[in-house]
Amino acid sequence: MKNNVWKQLAFGAVAGFAGTVVIQSLLMAHQKVSPETMPPINRDPGEFMLSQAKRALPAKAQDRVPPKLEAASAKLLGLGYGVTFGAVYAVARPKTKRVVLEGALLGLAAWAAGYLGWLPGARLMKPIWKQKPAQVAIPIAEHALYGVATVAGYGWLKDHVKV
Repeated sequence: MKNNVWKQLAFGAVAGFAGTVVIQSLLMAHQKVSPETMPPINRDPGEFMLSQAKRALPAKAQDRVPPKLEAASAKLLGLGYGVTFGAVYAVARPKTKRVVLEGALLGLAAWAAGYLGWLPGARLMKPIWKQKPAQVAIPIAEHALYGVATVAGYGWLKDHVKV
């Protein structure tokens, strides 16, 4: 495979998309099976980010954003988060050596960025030390599986898709 950063970015983004589908499926199952162990998020992070961006617009422009566009954009922000981590992984680690280890570490990094960083920083969630153990452990496992799916997908794309 020719070392091409754009190809790596594209493959990483596609793999991150696949990983995001995995984690979204896990989150839906988690919510259905054990809602009491969901992390205590006060507000949807996508909606929060969109409201922050909207506040930067002039008042007249804020009123012109269609509600359906707002709702769709908020959902797409979560997808963008997963795609971005996949793309960054692909550029930082073009040759995957240990799928499970590297995937788990990628998932842990994605979890840490949100759950230790910007979510409590934006007051969307209590810090993890104020949560129940299951509210911390289950999302770590879900993110690890996201990472493994992303890294495995990236490896598969590198090995099987010739561009």
